[in-house]
Amino acid sequence: MALKQLIRLGLAGLVISAAALVGLSAPTLAQRDAYDSDGVNVIGGVESRYRLAYSLDNNTRRNTRANYLLEVKGEKVDAAVSGLIVTIPEAFSRYRGRVDLERIKVHYGRIDNVGDEIDVEEVFWDDRVFSGAQDLSEELDKIEIFLAEDIPADTSFLIEFEKVRNPNRALMQRLNLQAFSRGEELPTYIGTWEMLIGYED
Repeated sequence: MALKQLIRLGLAGLVISAAALVGLSAPTLAQRDAYDSDGVNVIGGVESRYRLAYSLDNNTRRNTRANYLLEVKGEKVDAAVSGLIVTIPEAFSRYRGRVDLERIKVHYGRIDNVGDEIDVEEVFWDDRVFSGAQDLSEELDKIEIFLAEDIPADTSFLIEFEKVRNPNRALMQRLNLQAFSRGEELPTYIGTWEMLIGYED
């Protein structure tokens, strides 16, 4: 008799725990259905040490005048930087998001204190990414930014995307940043901007 009561109590506890978990995760699941889950890892997220700050202006769906300010703090920059690679989930362009390569700028400073512009030598868009020993990926697009002058180590800087065409639907996207120094063949991972694109009311 005592064993049956224990089993009943245990099952009741499981049901209550499951209900609590469903209640806690319901908003997350609702967001996933409403805004698309491309580029999102619902469980977990970017580790805090790799999370990068950003600012979005005109952040509505289909807006053709969206502005992205992507910040990199000096503490993340261990060596002089001559080139940058930003990878974007393919869902961004699939839903007609577009970055104007001619309007990409790099600045010294921070979001709250934008400094001098750093000359950009060339910018390329590649819709197939080679990531080290892994195969080519069709799920990422890549923007390569080559600088005319090196960004010194321990120096904060911003990447600015001007007049972006936001996607047709709201998306949570992870834009990853890699950087490399002159003479280096492989880039170093710096961090990730976990961005809510097209969410502004």
